[in-house]
Amino acid sequence: MSIIRRGALLSALAAVALTGCGNSGNAQVRLVNASAGYPSLDVYFEQSGTGGTAQLSNVASGSASGYAGITPTAYTVYFTSHGVGAANALSSRSETFSNSARRTYVAYGDSGSFGVMEINEQQGAPNGGYASVEVLNADPDAGSLDVYLTSPGIPLASASPNFGAVAGGKSTSFSAIPQGTYELRVTGAGKSTDLRFDLPALKLANQEVLSLIITETPGGYLVNVMALPQKGSLVTYTNPDARVRAAIGLAGASSVTASVAGIPLVSAAPAAAVGTYQLVPTGNQPVSLAVNGTGVTVPNATLTAGQDYTLLVYGNASSVSESWLPDSNVPPLSGYASVRLVNAMSGSGDPISLAVNFMPVATNVPLGTDLPSGATGGSSAYDTQVSATTTGTVTVTDYTTSQTLYTQSTATLGSGNVYSMFMFGSASTPVGVLSQDR
Repeated sequence: MSIIRRGALLSALAAVALTGCGNSGNAQVRLVNASAGYPSLDVYFEQSGTGGTAQLSNVASGSASGYAGITPTAYTVYFTSHGVGAANALSSRSETFSNSARRTYVAYGDSGSFGVMEINEQQGAPNGGYASVEVLNADPDAGSLDVYLTSPGIPLASASPNFGAVAGGKSTSFSAIPQGTYELRVTGAGKSTDLRFDLPALKLANQEVLSLIITETPGGYLVNVMALPQKGSLVTYTNPDARVRAAIGLAGASSVTASVAGIPLVSAAPAAAVGTYQLVPTGNQPVSLAVNGTGVTVPNATLTAGQDYTLLVYGNASSVSESWLPDSNVPPLSGYASVRLVNAMSGSGDPISLAVNFMPVATNVPLGTDLPSGATGGSSAYDTQVSATTTGTVTVTDYTTSQTLYTQSTATLGSGNVYSMFMFGSASTPVGVLSQDR
């Protein structure tokens, strides 16, 4: 989209229509930046034939702006990254504001997938003894979600969601809920055991009107929640958990038991085992590791809220090593799959490489890592996306010797799915495990 620059006279006319919050009868608008992909956003309100400056400026990710007052009329509304101008808008829409209208825009999405939802802040108060609640799913990567407001401690297996199958980029109608304190939980749609968020106590006040905004986390699977009372201040509830799994790459017939913060990851797991993700509290947490029944001293782990991790155990029974690999379970674009390579070949020690359909995906990945030699930052392990297929050829080679270590000629790599190609064993006895992580 493009906007022709106009003269000072037209800019001055625009300024007449865009005024401060104090003028009686003005419409009131604000922005919630719920996007992790856009650190700072501006919003422009322009009338036909006029230019303008940003009326909402430099709104940081995870925050809400104050209200801007604008004269009630028709505008084109432009949403932009901070400082780039309306000519480089991420999104635009036509809006007409009436006297004393009050709206909140909710911007969301990763870089390259920007979206905006809207909250009408002119909802009437519910009957006495009730609160009025809606849900906005501002995390399309999380998929469709169920939202529960229950008495604290009630098992979800015996509860029904208050808001069911809320798709990414969509909002629900308002629902009247008795005032009180509730446990707020978010799960995958139709899967009460697929817990994505758990807040033990959320207070719903008498005749409160509240918008619950679901937002993304670094790992791409768990979610955070923002609570926005009508005309009130934004409160962010960060996910108290991370997800952790263990993968066992020890050479020989070792058996491994591992836990984090007292939560079991694997029990007497053999070599080449890949565990399932477990919810673990964030922050500095103790790690317990035993090999063949003998405890191994390992340092505590510092876990980031909402992040997914693989605890990779490798080496041999007399010399155990561990790596914490950040996992990115953000789904790729439709029609593609994300695939990374994890080198757990303790019996070799050489770096390895991965190709899908004979195209390089990862090259020169050292033992104990998922990144090419010299690379940093866990997310770069997922930079390569491949076309989805049900007959893919996956090939792993020894980077030093060029020996083919593993071939799977009928691999299914589903659209929108995330995979880890784990390689265990040695050059003479390689073991490949293609794990669908999401």
